[in-house]
Amino acid sequence: MPSFSLRHLLLTGVAFAALAGHAVAQTDAAAGAMAIPEVDVQATAWRSWEHTPGYVAPVTTTGSKTDTPLIEAPQSVGVVTRDQIDDQAALSVSQALRYTAGVLPEVRPSARYDSVFVRGFGGQGTSAAFVNFLDGLRQGRGVFFGVPNTDPWLLERIEVLRGPASVLYGQTGAGGLVNLVSRRPSAESSNEVRLEAGSYKLLQAAFDSTGRLTNDGKFLYRLTGIGRISDTQYDFVGEQRVAIAPAVTWRPNDNTTLTVLSSYQRDPEGGFYNFVPAVGTVIASPFGRIPRNFFGGDPDYNKFDRTQASIGYQLEHRLNDTWTVRQNFRYSHIDAEVNVLSVSALNGRIGTRNQTYVSDHANAFALDNQAQATFSTGMVRHTALFGIDWQRTSARAVQALGTNVPTLDVFAPTYYIAPGRVTTNATRTNQENDQIGFYAQDQIAIDRLRLNFGLRYDRATQGTDTRTLATDAVVHRAQFDDAVTWRAGALYLFDSGIAPYFSYSTSFLPNSGTGAPQRGSPTFDATTGEQYEVGVKYQPPGMTSFVQAAAFQITQDNVLTRDPVFTTFNAALGTVRSRGIEVDARATINENIDLIGAYSYTDAIIKSSNTPGETGSRVPQVPLHAASGWANYTFREGPLRGLQLGGGVRYLSSTYGNTTNTFKVDDVALFDAAIRYDVGARFESFKGLELAVNAQNIADKDFIASCSSITACYYGTGRLVLGSVRVRW
Repeated sequence: MPSFSLRHLLLTGVAFAALAGHAVAQTDAAAGAMAIPEVDVQATAWRSWEHTPGYVAPVTTTGSKTDTPLIEAPQSVGVVTRDQIDDQAALSVSQALRYTAGVLPEVRPSARYDSVFVRGFGGQGTSAAFVNFLDGLRQGRGVFFGVPNTDPWLLERIEVLRGPASVLYGQTGAGGLVNLVSRRPSAESSNEVRLEAGSYKLLQAAFDSTGRLTNDGKFLYRLTGIGRISDTQYDFVGEQRVAIAPAVTWRPNDNTTLTVLSSYQRDPEGGFYNFVPAVGTVIASPFGRIPRNFFGGDPDYNKFDRTQASIGYQLEHRLNDTWTVRQNFRYSHIDAEVNVLSVSALNGRIGTRNQTYVSDHANAFALDNQAQATFSTGMVRHTALFGIDWQRTSARAVQALGTNVPTLDVFAPTYYIAPGRVTTNATRTNQENDQIGFYAQDQIAIDRLRLNFGLRYDRATQGTDTRTLATDAVVHRAQFDDAVTWRAGALYLFDSGIAPYFSYSTSFLPNSGTGAPQRGSPTFDATTGEQYEVGVKYQPPGMTSFVQAAAFQITQDNVLTRDPVFTTFNAALGTVRSRGIEVDARATINENIDLIGAYSYTDAIIKSSNTPGETGSRVPQVPLHAASGWANYTFREGPLRGLQLGGGVRYLSSTYGNTTNTFKVDDVALFDAAIRYDVGARFESFKGLELAVNAQNIADKDFIASCSSITACYYGTGRLVLGSVRVRW
């Protein structure tokens, strides 16, 4: 396989511009000189990254890598706007996704990681589907627990592409992806400061400032930051975070934009990410119920410390009415050091615990070169996209596992009996991951018909060296995967605002690791998937509202399952099928009322597996039904003007707690509320001052969010009240 370097890919971007320019020059020579009109670049490209008032976003970039009206995209895409994040006071990306159809954002609630299920596909442990796309580029991660996490205060919006996305993004799961969109500099000056306090001694301060650096508007800036300290609902567990994100945009002319985006985030304490046994929580125990504040580790041992930083740019140049070229690049680094004591088995009231130490470090590069052409052939309009993207992650980690750990009475725990640092079973892992992808897409408009065709070829390599520190023995594993993925979709726009559509798409996700040595330590074939989706979208003319309903079936093959003979190893022979129905509705009824409604029916089944009892079982943690609704009312007139009242309800039906479906987790309904008062709307001298109180799970429901096995269940988040003073100018 040829070696692709960063230099090669950077030069590819230049080549794109040169080829496009050459094509334009030939056209000009044949048809005469063509004057390029003055164009506001920000109004023609990446408009979906601009601020959207309210909850209804008109445009998406994630679904096509071009600005596409949501009503015209023949695939289901959900958007959580900045205003929704603010109104619901989300403290994590997972919390911000609570009211999004098709997404299960808190199967394992934690401030440490944002692990989500989309259309029934997710996972646990190091194979979990972490939110790992930022501004259209994959975020690199370490080997084990070095996983980046982005504070929602740094984001302008969150976009969810439901269903396979490999045709544009390469290695992704079949369920879909979540793309985080950073705040970007704006020519319109605005500033905001927030001071907040809440449950569990939470204290938080945040600021955001944007505007022009120069009077001519060629240089724009944005500076966003947040700091947080808090206890949690778990004993001996806290959260600490400081994050800052500077950004600068340079617009030398109307056709060129360069935006530099950077961020730094430090989490000295990452909250709770442990678990409790099913017995004593969802299964009755003669010793009672394990309390919600249970901590399975030890205050003198457990630790989570993460530092992450990134810098990159987004460059766009409009060559003429036809061609636009872009290059998006990011370098990121992450360090994480983790000590974990976790309950691995329960005998009566005594829990056996495992000990884990991990030091994880990673450097990652991501680059995406794009050339976009907008043109017509007769009555057919085209938006064609050609791209080459490249990703490389270099990770190194030390991991040590121990079992000589003091047991714990889970119903009456005694602490401060921490084991020493584990020195046995220690390994050092160095891993290199590379992916290069070549893709092409054509979005076609024929009168009211919209067609979308995409094709991609990926090559992915992984090299892993694992050294056992006690013996200095080294095991080298090399893996190569390649795949062709594609999608096709059709949509028709009726005058009434109704738009039915159909699409087909495929996915590709390499499986790391090897099988049992007794079988020759085989590498695993990549997991592949396909989706059929049919749906209808509705955008009433003249109204700020958007409704989409979709029915889908996804089949994912070569899923890792347990080896039936050598049970401590995996084999890639499983098949999972998920089919369902989703409805996602957002509307601004009038100047007073904003509404969100979502419903998901997800029938996720293990169709084949090596493990006895799994074939035919439902996928654990995935509810058959999930529904949510949020309403916000703003008083615009009279003595109550400036007052806003918001409220929501979230419902999840019961779920199975393991892959053999031997026990269930109860269904749950949760209620949220918000009160905000824009003081300046009532008293002119206090313009820009807003007071707010948000409450999550206002009934303080004590519940288990999900279980992934008999020893791994996760408590849901209890009542959290957050008071805020906000000043804008």
